[in-house]
Amino acid sequence: MTRANRRRRFALAALIATAAIGSAAPAQATPADCETRLERIEAQFREIEERRGYEAATEWWHKRWHAYYQSCGGA
Repeated sequence: MTRANRRRRFALAALIATAAIGSAAPAQATPADCETRLERIEAQFREIEERRGYEAATEWWHKRWHAYYQSCGGA
């Protein structure tokens, strides 16, 4: 195998590895997006609380809060 072929294969492998790592990393939302999402989650909590009660809303909140925290990094 010539050096040119090795370099091409190495470059291709590095490109594929970089793409795989980049797509596996969770995307971080901007602070403005996080603020909007939090306001939306709070409004949905109040709606669920009115319709189904505080306990149902609390269970829903725990699931949504975890998703929010993962995407916004605790912001």
